[in-house]
This record gives sequence, structure tokens and C-alpha cells, in this order.
Amino acid sequence: MIVDAHAHVWKKDPAWPDPAATIMSPASDVPLELLKRYMDEHGVGRTVLVQPMYPGEDNGLVVEAARAEPDRFAAVVCVDPREPERLDRWPCRGLRLRPAFAPETAFFESEPIWRKAADLGLVVSVLARADHVEAIGRMAARFPSVPVIVDPLAHPDPALPAPVLELARHANVHVKPTGYYYYSKQGYPYDDCAGLFQSVYDRFGPDRMIWGSDFPHVLLKSGYGASLRLFPTLTAAERELVLGGNAERLYWPATSLP
Repeated sequence: MIVDAHAHVWKKDPAWPDPAATIMSPASDVPLELLKRYMDEHGVGRTVLVQPMYPGEDNGLVVEAARAEPDRFAAVVCVDPREPERLDRWPCRGLRLRPAFAPETAFFESEPIWRKAADLGLVVSVLARADHVEAIGRMAARFPSVPVIVDPLAHPDPALPAPVLELARHANVHVKPTGYYYYSKQGYPYDDCAGLFQSVYDRFGPDRMIWGSDFPHVLLKSGYGASLRLFPTLTAAERELVLGGNAERLYWPATSLP
């Protein structure tokens, strides 16, 4: 089964104060039905719905989608890291922390939110940049039972050694080798990221690498289908892990057991 581990949906808000919060404008709907059409077209069986930068902490859309079709969708929500009890409002499979988002940088290492994630058995998805890697390592070490996924490789410079590689020593840290258009200096297929991908593969291995489309932003970049073809050097068995098995294990553990 192919699992898209990183997709966004939302309802429009033309009055949203920061129209640059997403590549796709907050003034336009990104409906679940549109995502479903892309899933069906490309044989994607499950999707992890990640709360986007917009619209803040109103996780209702992703939570309701996962509640209505739990075998098809899982929800990753956002709450104020200083108020972990807010997670009780949103039944979910994952929590998104965003140290790359300036208002949240200072609270990323707040232990109560990590402890709450551990108690609830959540996967922590981290929107990070290179200067956050050290902090991610500290929290991964303090909470080894919490699966951590770094999005998207902490925005590395493809011409330099990627700081995210330092996190490979933590067995609970996973990475999404995706979103190349955020940091590549070239267009699709992002040949300047080939060395980066190989170094990530060498350090983390295929069992800790997870594909996510970054829908709907990917539609304005490479296109949804093209994002599935970014890993030509993987074997068939490795592709099954990166394109589905690893995400299924983390977000649908009860259904991915042998």
C-alpha cells in the first residue's frame, strides 16, 4: 500500500492576515475531495493529514476526516506547545511541532508537550531548519519512546553536509527526504539533491525514511505523480517501505502488524 505521510487540506479564509503562510493561498479551498482524487489516480491507499501553518489550531477538518474514515486518513494536529492539555480536544495519531515557525521556536523544548505526546502514543512531526537539529536531538534522547519525523530534512543546503544526519544516532528519529523544491537550486528532478538523498539513505536506512507528497503545494511544483518517482535508486522492497510501510507502521500500528 502507498501511504502519503504528508498532505494538507483546509477551508479558505480570504481575511487570513498572512497570505504567504502557504504556497497555495489561504484564500482558496483545498478540499478533501480534491486530495481523494489524486490519491485514487495514483494508487495511494492512505494519507496522513497534517495541520498546515494556516489555519492555526483549528484542527477540525483533519480530525473529522480521520474520524470519518480512520482506515484511510490519520490526523496530525497543532496545538500551542505551552498548553499540552489542548491535545485532549483533538483525537489524533500525531502532533506537529514547528520550531521553524518563529512564534513557536522558544517553546519547542517544552517538556510537558513531549510528555503528553508520549502518554498519548503520538508521532511527533517536526517542521525544522538546520539550526533546530541540536534541539531535536535533545528531545529525541529525552523521549526515546516517541517516534519523531523531521520535515523536510530540516531544509538543508544540498551543497553542504546535512545537519539532519546527526540525528541518525537516535533510533526513534525518522526523516522525510521530500520537499526538495524548498531547498534545491534546480528544478525537478532536483539532481543537485542526489548526494543528499544518498547520505540520508546511508545514515538512516530505508526503514526510517518516509515519503509525503506535500499536497497541495506539490501541485505547483513537480506535480503529485512526479513526487512518487523521486527515489529511482531504491530497490522494490525499499520503495515499499519508504512509500508506505514505514508510515503505516507509525500511524496505523494495529493494521500493519504481520
